[in-house]
Amino acid sequence: MLVTRCKAFVALMALTLFFPFAANAAVPADIPKARIAVLGGTFLNDIIFHREGLIKQEFTIETKVGTSPKIYYAEWQGIPFYYVHVHGEGKWLETWVALYDLGIEEAIGGATAGAINKKMGVYDYIIPDDFIEMNVDRPLRIPTEVYRDPNAIPLPRYVPAMDTDIRNILLDETKKAVASVKSAKKDKQYQGIKVHDGGVIVQTRGGRFETVAEINMMQKWGGDMVTMSVGTEITYSRMLGINYANIIVISNPAEGMGEWDFSLMEELYPRINPLSLDIVLASLPRVAALQGKPRVSDGLINHPEMTSQKKKDHE
Repeated sequence: MLVTRCKAFVALMALTLFFPFAANAAVPADIPKARIAVLGGTFLNDIIFHREGLIKQEFTIETKVGTSPKIYYAEWQGIPFYYVHVHGEGKWLETWVALYDLGIEEAIGGATAGAINKKMGVYDYIIPDDFIEMNVDRPLRIPTEVYRDPNAIPLPRYVPAMDTDIRNILLDETKKAVASVKSAKKDKQYQGIKVHDGGVIVQTRGGRFETVAEINMMQKWGGDMVTMSVGTEITYSRMLGINYANIIVISNPAEGMGEWDFSLMEELYPRINPLSLDIVLASLPRVAALQGKPRVSDGLINHPEMTSQKKKDHE
């Protein structure tokens, strides 16, 4: 394992000979500044476009890996943030490099998922704390030329997998929002919502639902829920030094774990999308207040220099 990691690191460092290390791609001066990004997915769908007054403008930028997807500048209670629809609409790498170039420091993501863990029911909210990524078609790392510092190319750890500060905020605000909606609405499906502190996401390749045999395999791995995109977000955010955590809503039992059909989604999205947006918006002031605070990822991103020589003391 160590040999494999060392070979991967050497290969990555060798790439630095072929790529220039300029500053970030120029960001147009007329783009409003923000430190926080929200990555949309099925936990939100299009609800943000129907909440009056949030979206102020949209733009794209050119990055070293291509044109970004549409990025929406929004504000909530005086807090500016960028919104990216549906995980970047297939532009996985371009999305995260654009957020890096724009100076994003904090990010909130989310998705709906199939429940592998039978203790997790439809409509339940999970604030996960680990993941298994089965990515087969998206870049495995951020290209070397993207980084600002050629001497600090990340080889990150994911223990913990996500930012603990944002994660705790999302957990707290989700509990508050679910308690509020239970007291305000008599619908039985709201009454049954549970909030789960922790869980393992399995990200599959996407494009189809899983087979029963695949879900049985994931259950044996220790997976609690299966979804298609947020594992990529967890991976890229740490590689780029962006603090990230996410919200998962159970939309259906994973295949073989219970009966369901697509009509379930027709009822689910109109109920959970507004609630999920309320959770995200309520979290923004507390996430903004994290600016300048030491974070859990500070010592997890950059591997020390690989040398047999002891580090010399500097006077």
